[in-house]
Amino acid sequence: MKKTVGSLAAMILMATTVLSGCGSGSDQKQQSAAATSAVDSSKGESGAAGEKSPKGKKVAFPLMGLGFEFMVMLNDSAKEVADKYGMDVKVFDANVDANKQAEQMQSIIATQPDAILLSSVDGELIVPSIDAARKKNIPVFGVESKILGGDYLTWVGYDNYKAGVMAADYIAKAVGDAKGTVLEQRGLVGATGADLRSSGFNDQMEKYPNLKVVTLNNEWVADKAFSNTLDAFTAHKDIVATFSANDEMLRGVVSALKKLGRDKKVGENGHIVMIGVDGTPTGLQRIREGVQDASLNQDAKAMGSEGMERVAKYFSGETKFERDTMIPPSIIDKNNVDDPNLWGNIMAQKSKK
Repeated sequence: MKKTVGSLAAMILMATTVLSGCGSGSDQKQQSAAATSAVDSSKGESGAAGEKSPKGKKVAFPLMGLGFEFMVMLNDSAKEVADKYGMDVKVFDANVDANKQAEQMQSIIATQPDAILLSSVDGELIVPSIDAARKKNIPVFGVESKILGGDYLTWVGYDNYKAGVMAADYIAKAVGDAKGTVLEQRGLVGATGADLRSSGFNDQMEKYPNLKVVTLNNEWVADKAFSNTLDAFTAHKDIVATFSANDEMLRGVVSALKKLGRDKKVGENGHIVMIGVDGTPTGLQRIREGVQDASLNQDAKAMGSEGMERVAKYFSGETKFERDTMIPPSIIDKNNVDDPNLWGNIMAQKSKK
């Protein structure tokens, strides 16, 4: 059973305190090949558990891509924890390229780091790399994007499928009985997070026959969202809403709406309902301005911190971890956009210093 962590405070102060599962629909979609019960990390490791200290340990940190505000916060929060414990972290930016990340993993394994903290581009294609690391007795910890198999030690991340479900419900409630087209601004096909968000969204939208989904494959990129949204408004005259798999693509959507003269704010007649994912500083500012309706918070700070905390605990002698720990999505809208605990607001405050 997958475990769910409720908040940053719970993760940092109570470590592996867990709440109830995230629902059968989400569980079915995760398709993890490994069991999700507690895992004994002492089996097959190279004696690290007996050394009792993370200080000086070398940790490789291959990331999906640092071209996004979310990934920058994930990286920063993980490195803050590593610095606290005196661990030496080397970051590898895959630039959202699964093949590049596989090559990076080969290079990482050759250097024999003490551990790998992995944010995967493709949770399935990365499995052989994970198993190759384990054959060299290098423990692999997952963070953020779901790993879909392999001998990883533990993973902490986000319920991407549920985020898609919640986005569909939000849009359906916002538009009411109106009939029309909903644009899906899709992330990279094959990227695990993008695939799960899309599946959750489309599965749930089947419950709302008054709304038709048109999917735009934008690969996480705002410029592609801009051009594809312009084309979509030419082809479909009844667009009432858009769901974006990240807040970044909504930047392109907003630019397209301005060019079309369709940039009505929340509450104004003709407004196009917009909900994204991540809760980035830019997305939160659009919510404040009434441009964007909502975002599904993906707590980058909690994930990065807890992922690296688990690495440190492993080196300090901890032998059991929950296999999979999920941080559930939560809605950010005008009612809570100024919450200082939101990672997007934390990042915005740091940038002002």
